[in-house]
Amino acid sequence: MKKTLVAALFLAGLPAVSPGQVVRPPELPPPLVDTLKQPTGELLRQTEQLQQQLAEQRLREQLAALATLPDPLQLPAVQDILTLSGEPLWREVEVEQGFRAIEREWLLLLTADEWQALLQRWPDLAGYLQRQQPLPALQLTLVTLKVPAALDSASALAQQFSAELLRYSGRNHLYQPQQQAAATTPQTGTTARASMCEWPVSLGMVDTDINAELPALSPQTGQFRLVPQRFLPEQLAPSYAHGTAVASLLAARDPTITPLLPNLTLYSAAAFYASNAFQQSASLEHLLTALDWLASQPVQVINLSLTGPDNPVLALLIQQLQARGLSLVAAAGNGGPAAAPLYPAAYPGVIAVSAIDQQQQPYRWANRGNYVDFAALGVRIAALNANGQVQPQSGTSLAAPVVSAAVACWRAAQPDLSHQQVYERLMQQARDIGEPGKDPVTGYGVIEPPLEAQLN
Repeated sequence: MKKTLVAALFLAGLPAVSPGQVVRPPELPPPLVDTLKQPTGELLRQTEQLQQQLAEQRLREQLAALATLPDPLQLPAVQDILTLSGEPLWREVEVEQGFRAIEREWLLLLTADEWQALLQRWPDLAGYLQRQQPLPALQLTLVTLKVPAALDSASALAQQFSAELLRYSGRNHLYQPQQQAAATTPQTGTTARASMCEWPVSLGMVDTDINAELPALSPQTGQFRLVPQRFLPEQLAPSYAHGTAVASLLAARDPTITPLLPNLTLYSAAAFYASNAFQQSASLEHLLTALDWLASQPVQVINLSLTGPDNPVLALLIQQLQARGLSLVAAAGNGGPAAAPLYPAAYPGVIAVSAIDQQQQPYRWANRGNYVDFAALGVRIAALNANGQVQPQSGTSLAAPVVSAAVACWRAAQPDLSHQQVYERLMQQARDIGEPGKDPVTGYGVIEPPLEAQLN
């Protein structure tokens, strides 16, 4: 009973009594008197209950404090992108429908003659000219304008000039990879069951830089050849995470990863930079110049593990690439089942890829819609991070390369096949796991290696 009394006095904040010390008993508050009258077991129960209440209170306070911190995946409405030395390069801003763009920059995609005709009709356009650069492979000119705030909308531009101008123009929107952030520590993930094909294949992709210093992605390793080209300012720090992950699915030589294309020549166009430690972005301007370069390379398939808004300039360039017979494979997006279509996946003729897990269930964040063509494994996929660790990663970004690999194998085995003919073969190859026929969740079905093709 003595230990119980000392504990009760301690909890009440009363002074302890030394052995043999005679003191006058203090006046105990009624609740404590009642407590002391209770059996020892009841007192301990109430002490534990009090400790639990205090722990819960501390947890609520900690959660409340965390709630005040900025979401690392939610970029601020206005953000400056800086050089390695801290100088501002451009400013990202939030625009219509929650998308992002470079502040007050508008792009025109047209021929050199069309641009001169616009200048003759509206000489004021010359005052807004930021840059003018040729896209030699597509024989087009890309013009970047910096407009005043009063003209920074499609309706204002149409009123100032003409709605005709909008046929050529669109914001310098930002596009993002479609990949869930990797775990912070190495973990086990799923890998492809087999390679898609073993024969030599060429493939193009627009992404971040690739860390070619990693042994698993060294061009001297195995039969992997990397042809990189960067389309960002030299004074901007490179970002490696997303491109390295996608490249590792395609060609990594790692004991835990089965490469989709073990005999691959990869033409990598780096157009993404780090908006923060968790998010990468590519401006439409850099995306267009990257795609023009890929159009000049010996590739028939381009992987686009990225999404963003519909844009007249992007739509026009996609049409130009398709007219050259290129197959474009794009991530359907990680906006969720109720999200609006994302682009370029939702453009006609682009192969849109959703993601499923190993149990054949749709990825919970995958976009759905009539534009989805196929699905592939894309949840907790074993892939390399920028430091060379194998980590599980998820998203339609990881599913798109599976279909890109299948298309590249078809086009390598039968170079005379058109894009439409390859698409029809994919329809025959797909394993339908949803509603019969095409559905908005997995399209025509799942594409998985190895490619079961009749090549004779």
